[in-house]
Amino acid sequence: MPEDLQRPRRTVAAVASAVILVAVAAVLLSRPAVSAAVLVPWAAAAFLLAAITQLLLASRARALRAVAGGTWLAVALLLLVWPSPTTAVLSRVVAAGLIVVGVIDLFLAVRSPRSSDVRFAGVAGGCSHLGLGLSVLLWPSLSAFTLGVLLSLWLLLLAPHVIVQAAHRRHTAHRPKGAVAGRSSAAARIAGGSVMLLVTTLAVGAAVIIERDTTPDPGPFYDSRGELGDRPGAVLRSERIEGFVDGATAYRVLYTSRGLEGELVAKSGLVVLPQGGVVPPGGRPVLAHTHGTIGIDRSCAPSLRGADHAAQLWGLEGFLEAGWIVAAPDYLGLGSEGDHPYLIGEVAAHGTLDMVRAAIELADGDAAPRFAVAGHSQGGHAALFTGQRAAQDAPELDLVAVAALAPASDLAAFIEANDGTILGNLLGAYAVSAWDRTFDDIDATDIVDAAALPILARLATTCLAPGPELVALLLQAELLKLGFLLSPIWDTEPWAGRIAANTPGQERIDAPLLVVQGDRDALIRADIQRAFADRLCAGGQVLEYREVKGAGHLDVDRKATDVVVPWLNDRLFDPAIAGTCATD
Repeated sequence: MPEDLQRPRRTVAAVASAVILVAVAAVLLSRPAVSAAVLVPWAAAAFLLAAITQLLLASRARALRAVAGGTWLAVALLLLVWPSPTTAVLSRVVAAGLIVVGVIDLFLAVRSPRSSDVRFAGVAGGCSHLGLGLSVLLWPSLSAFTLGVLLSLWLLLLAPHVIVQAAHRRHTAHRPKGAVAGRSSAAARIAGGSVMLLVTTLAVGAAVIIERDTTPDPGPFYDSRGELGDRPGAVLRSERIEGFVDGATAYRVLYTSRGLEGELVAKSGLVVLPQGGVVPPGGRPVLAHTHGTIGIDRSCAPSLRGADHAAQLWGLEGFLEAGWIVAAPDYLGLGSEGDHPYLIGEVAAHGTLDMVRAAIELADGDAAPRFAVAGHSQGGHAALFTGQRAAQDAPELDLVAVAALAPASDLAAFIEANDGTILGNLLGAYAVSAWDRTFDDIDATDIVDAAALPILARLATTCLAPGPELVALLLQAELLKLGFLLSPIWDTEPWAGRIAANTPGQERIDAPLLVVQGDRDALIRADIQRAFADRLCAGGQVLEYREVKGAGHLDVDRKATDVVVPWLNDRLFDPAIAGTCATD
């Protein structure tokens, strides 16, 4: 059949193939692959369709187009006949097919005699294939789940590219010889090519960032070597951190504390001692500074960051100027050996109280047994539990006040409110991974989509810190929107029981309490915090609740510093507060 008669039929067939490509992509996104075996038939179908589109659109340089189509056809057949390919093998085969066709597309585009917009579209298509192929190769920890997402992305980029090419062929066939293509067609090709390049760049960047490990590894300082001492709060070793903050001396500390079952364990943290000034009679008070969520891996310990962590200790200079010794625990499993029991209140309280004891010992007579605790987010949760446990677990210490900033308070309400959001998925992944390791009756596979388990494992080793790590975390948390929890964790046992047991507010704090909340906090909402404060008030808690206008979750600690530091300073001399409970 003459070429001019075959062309319309090929164009229609190419468009139909593009529509099927989108359908396959939709299936892959709606049913994330659990394993390579499940993904293989869909990947083979994708490459078979891609091969058909290459062959249908072949005209000039038909030999090279045939090579491209033949390459994808070979990939499809290889996937179908390969006996039980692993994800690693599947990834290499997919990457090879994308890269070969990308090289061919670039060669054809560069040598094309057509207009600049057509060449640009061809270059964009070639770069997209090359980029996605490189993404697969640069992603050693790639799971079948993530590979399926990348394949879906490729199909969603390929489909409109095929349609634009088909439309160009049709218009070329009906355009008088010598006529110039319309501006709308050229603009569509340029816009489509630009989108392809942008998405591909993001995919390559994601692969590089997620695999990039820039977190420091704990060194020998954090190795307890069985030297746990004989009492909680004993300093096992300390080392000075140079250049931490002016007017004070900072130490990295390894100390004895207690684990989930009350057993002696090693924990780490920071102690910052004010220099100069007059030590008050009886010694300086200690401020336990509990940090927010930073990760659940050993490498996430704040004390590992040395002097760089000083900027994260909100209110530090104000506390030191007022004469406080600042003691900042890392929490169990961060820095020190063991699994981090994320949001497990009793263990966090033990670590904080024992950190205060270690600071008193390190101060060598300059510290008083009087202390306060202040923390943000996860640290607010730790601060509340420290306040609840202080009298029974550390009766020799005198708790003067507790300040909780945007604390993780009503855990069930907080988790439900953030279900499906990026940050909700991230923190949920931390909690599920940590609790799976911590509790014998908890098994992540009972509640997590099997396809998402590799992502959870990767998230568990990545820290929530500014820079590439944060981008990597958010990208993977976004992927969890395709599949994560099989049932609501807040009302599924035994998870629900553990959540309830680790929700603060079930015991009164025998000290003044300040709860600070940002009114624009999208993570821990103000309405949830108000309800929590009302519940504490109903239980007879001495409480002052304040909302900071314009503050979100991540900046409420900075914006509330001028409120919290003076409030804590005042509690050293006057326990009375301007209570906000209805009965005050």
